[in-house]
Amino acid sequence: MFGEGFLLQGERTLVMRWLTTFAILLIAFPAMGQRKDPWQDLSRLKSDDRIEVITASGGEKGEFVSSSTESLTIRAGGSEKRFERSMVMQVVSRSRSHRIRNILIGAGIGTAIAGVTDGTLGVYLRNESNPDNARALIWTLPIAAGVGLGAALPAHKTIYKR
Repeated sequence: MFGEGFLLQGERTLVMRWLTTFAILLIAFPAMGQRKDPWQDLSRLKSDDRIEVITASGGEKGEFVSSSTESLTIRAGGSEKRFERSMVMQVVSRSRSHRIRNILIGAGIGTAIAGVTDGTLGVYLRNESNPDNARALIWTLPIAAGVGLGAALPAHKTIYKR
């Protein structure tokens, strides 16, 4: 069925180009994603940035003072507190919450899904069976799900995670 003449010469060349490109990307992307040391991301913090340092014994909120290759220092409650790198499990930026932004994005995505659903399934339901509450559900459920997912997303950016 798929003998010698299945693909023309130009089509074979195109398929080989796509396969070669895919193979290169498959090899290149994991290499590009590797970072040397995530601890170096702490150098992007500015003095007095609000952060939370999470260790095995709990979390400590404060203002960033400094970091070195071996430790992190914050100001909490008027005094400075130093954390050894080996003790730090995670550092989270507390400067701005993105919860409202995430909720609005979720609501927008839910509205788009609701519009597409109403334009397809909704038209079918209105033409065939016409249940009274179908349109309300078609709009309410996707928007509520989008808002819920947006609210569930992390509101603060993780700067370092071991």
